[in-house]
Amino acid sequence: MNGMTIVWIVVAVAVLVIVVALIAGAASRSSKRRAEQQRQQARQEAHEHEQQAQVSAVEADKQQAVADEVDARARKAQAIADEKAAEARRLAAGAQERQQAATDARNESDEHRDHAQNLWPGEKDEMGEKNVRPDWDDGNHPHDPRRPKHTKG
Repeated sequence: MNGMTIVWIVVAVAVLVIVVALIAGAASRSSKRRAEQQRQQARQEAHEHEQQAQVSAVEADKQQAVADEVDARARKAQAIADEKAAEARRLAAGAQERQQAATDARNESDEHRDHAQNLWPGEKDEMGEKNVRPDWDDGNHPHDPRRPKHTKG
């Protein structure tokens, strides 16, 4: 092998090394560029998901506020219903008391009427019952207390 052949072999090997180095550098840059694009895309997706999470959180807060409002209205309606039921029980008890008072007053009135009937002048019949005279029975007798202005006379 002569010296020139060796030089050409060295030059060829050097060119081959340079070409391989250029190809390797280009591949490295391409892979770095691809990795950077993937990182950028991942950042973009993360940002989009973060925005969606914020929108979802705001929507969830709105839904919670509506749910709280509906719950408050339901509690208010229940309180009103409880108040109305208590008032109805109170009124029913009052009506029952008034009914009893009316019955008691009616019974007392009947007792007074019976007592007054026993005090009317009249004769007793064969059975011992008082026989009230007709002039007292119609309330026209001058001493009848049912008359607005009764007189003794």
